[in-house]
Amino acid sequence: PFPFTSGTELLAAIAMTFILGPIEEFGWRGLALPLLQRRFVPILSALLLGGIWGIWHLPAFLLSGTPQSAWSFTPFLVGSVALSVMVTPLFNASRGSLLLPYLFHLQLINPIWPDAQPYDIIFVVAVALVVVVLNRKTMFRKNRAVTQVIPSSVRLETPGDLTGGTRL
Repeated sequence: PFPFTSGTELLAAIAMTFILGPIEEFGWRGLALPLLQRRFVPILSALLLGGIWGIWHLPAFLLSGTPQSAWSFTPFLVGSVALSVMVTPLFNASRGSLLLPYLFHLQLINPIWPDAQPYDIIFVVAVALVVVVLNRKTMFRKNRAVTQVIPSSVRLETPGDLTGGTRL
């Protein structure tokens, strides 16, 4: 069934998704993934971050009245790991841009058709495996992994700076 009884509820939910996705991605892909990739190859970083990402949402599964309270946590956790594996090559290929992870997250939390049913996980894991196979040259090597929290292309101009900018 359609989860909203009025257009106002739908618009409010959509507005929230435009805020929640970017806020989470600043932490997950903007900070955590580059720090993990300093130490681990992208595939391992994605797996670790996916596990953390899934566990981060565990309180929503324990609170009555939330949509997640009716879901099973294990498929959600597996799905979070698979989704993290999918978005990691997007992040690295874009050289650390948060736009693609943001858009990816936005479509995941789309309020018009909430899902996350256990049978979806088979498809999500299959797609994640295909993503790994297609990106195997970059997923198992650190040489193309983004490891800077703020990419080096971002520069601040400071008065009297002769080099044209200062790295953040």
